[in-house]
Amino acid sequence: MSPVHPLFYVAALLCAYAVTALLSRFVPPPPAHGRTTSIDGLRGYLAFSVFIHHAAIWYFYLRGGEWQAPPTALYNQLGQGSVALFFMITSFLFFSKILDSDQKPIDWGQLYISRLCRIAPLYLVVVALLFCLVGFLTNGILYDTPGQLLKQATHWLLFTTYAAPDLNGFPHTTLILAGVTWSLPYEWFFYLCLPVIAWSQRRKAPTSIHRLGIFALLLFIAWKPQWQHVLAFGGGMLAAKLRSAPVLCKFAQSGPGSYLAATALVLSFGLCESIRHPAALPLLTLAFTLIANGCDLFGVLRNPVSRLLGEFAYSIYLLHGLLLFSCFTLIIGNDAAAEFSVPEHWLTVLALIPGVILFSYVSFRLIELPGMRLAKPVLQNLRSRAREKEV
Repeated sequence: MSPVHPLFYVAALLCAYAVTALLSRFVPPPPAHGRTTSIDGLRGYLAFSVFIHHAAIWYFYLRGGEWQAPPTALYNQLGQGSVALFFMITSFLFFSKILDSDQKPIDWGQLYISRLCRIAPLYLVVVALLFCLVGFLTNGILYDTPGQLLKQATHWLLFTTYAAPDLNGFPHTTLILAGVTWSLPYEWFFYLCLPVIAWSQRRKAPTSIHRLGIFALLLFIAWKPQWQHVLAFGGGMLAAKLRSAPVLCKFAQSGPGSYLAATALVLSFGLCESIRHPAALPLLTLAFTLIANGCDLFGVLRNPVSRLLGEFAYSIYLLHGLLLFSCFTLIIGNDAAAEFSVPEHWLTVLALIPGVILFSYVSFRLIELPGMRLAKPVLQNLRSRAREKEV
């Protein structure tokens, strides 16, 4: 049987759903939030799909030593297409804030502090785990100079915006996290460019914030982003623009709307070999526009289990690479894992799924949630200090 047969993905999805359903008996699902409930339900499946994408890559990496895209459209798009949809979610939510700022002005300080407290705590914990693991794998021996090690660590602490270097001479360090950190600089650049985006919609931002946006935009252009990822953000903004179209919203929430969204997803994930395919982003944008405007894919995305899975999607996204590496390299051993048959490889992945789900949920509760709750007191403290300086 092919190592990238669609049945393996279906089995993995069913396993993840079953584990999350069991978890939901002890943990209440997050509250529904109107039309964005479908987006909440979508997040978990996207993060889990990235996990399966990397599980497939591991099969070939163990046998060929090269970390490269899986040889089928489905398993490649589980990674690329899912991240594109994540970018659409980000741009939809924040561009919607800009469009609504005439009625509800944006508190820019709150926006940036809340983003920092949302993304940074878990990322820093994961990077700290990465540093410790590399130290263990290199037997605590310093192979690079302290200056080189400091430079390498700085790149990682800055979300690998300009590089994801090997740490202390350990080859392919980034593969320990399955290389997922590449998407975070795109998210940060989008947040920082929001004042310019607001200006393009004739919404005002404070002068200092606007200057920050211009500087970030110039920096982003100099960074030379890949065009398909930029267009993915554009797809989310288009979906936000269409929120006020009653005909679209009514259709999105109908049975035919779910059929159309599901068809667009199947075509993009099943027939487009990568996100660079001319039809991939238009199909994903069509599907996301419907989902963002109320389509729930026949109720699947509004299901409490789906919403619970979506609540800790960020933890799944950041932690699954570490768990795959630990499973195949530290526990089983690369040489032994390379001898697995196709069913044995995927049975190992299926056995890992409960750990991924539970570990990610614990991470959400102990790291993500406290970080999010920290945003308000941090902002209040900063503003209090600013007022004291003015006095």
